[in-house]
Amino acid sequence: MPNIGGPSASKRKLLASVVHSQILYVAPVWHRVTQNKKLIRKLARIQRRVSIRICSAYKTISTEGVGVIAGIPPIDLMIQERVETYDIEQRNTAKTTLMARWQEKWTNGTYRRWTWRLIDYYIDSRLFSH
Repeated sequence: MPNIGGPSASKRKLLASVVHSQILYVAPVWHRVTQNKKLIRKLARIQRRVSIRICSAYKTISTEGVGVIAGIPPIDLMIQERVETYDIEQRNTAKTTLMARWQEKWTNGTYRRWTWRLIDYYIDSRLFSH
């Protein structure tokens, strides 16, 4: 997909949901394998490429930043959410738990903090501009 032109943002988001559906298929069964950091890195690379395509960003953007801009939580947190959704007792709180973990990961991340400041600046300016 080209960065300029090409499918609209909604179509790019649809393609991302297809990729995530394929990755997360039967996640409650195979989630124990995700203790392997090498597998998580491979899945994160796939998710990064999808997020870059959604945002029409360049590949030099940070993984954390592109995930926030695209609105896609990290894949390891998505797998945990899918496992918790599978458990009937935790089904109602799975989404809020995912968002809380993602916010904590974003806030406590040490890699490229300038992206964090930049995104916060633009969000604040959009919310509070006249």
